[in-house]
Amino acid sequence: MQNRVKLPCGLSTGSGPRFNSRRTLVTCSAAFCYNEATHVLEFVPREGSPERWGAYCENCPERRIVPAAEVDAAREQGVRTQGEHFDTTRLPLSDEHWRYREFTDDERAEIDQIKNGELVETYIRPGIFEWQPAGEKQGQQA
Repeated sequence: MQNRVKLPCGLSTGSGPRFNSRRTLVTCSAAFCYNEATHVLEFVPREGSPERWGAYCENCPERRIVPAAEVDAAREQGVRTQGEHFDTTRLPLSDEHWRYREFTDDERAEIDQIKNGELVETYIRPGIFEWQPAGEKQGQQA
């Protein structure tokens, strides 16, 4: 299992160069996926702006997005066969509220900085890691 690390722009990624064999990748934000992150997963609420849920590889099976009608049919089938205790967390994500998109220019620039060693994964406190400029420790210049 890898660390979840936030870019300075706030996008969540997996561990980067210090914690993978290629030493140049920013990995998928899924806990057990070590593929390179290529897209951003967003939740699109009915009102307001989309919320970024992290950087993921394009084919991460945990983040499948399917038409809303398929999700509704699967939910109805699950409730019919398993009753009200049906575990909806195993359903795919509905395209009514979820989407993948490619990185914006700012997000891509930060990914490139990590690949070039300009941003490094930094331990902040237990369970909290951030990408920070190389040579900087917890917000202060070295």
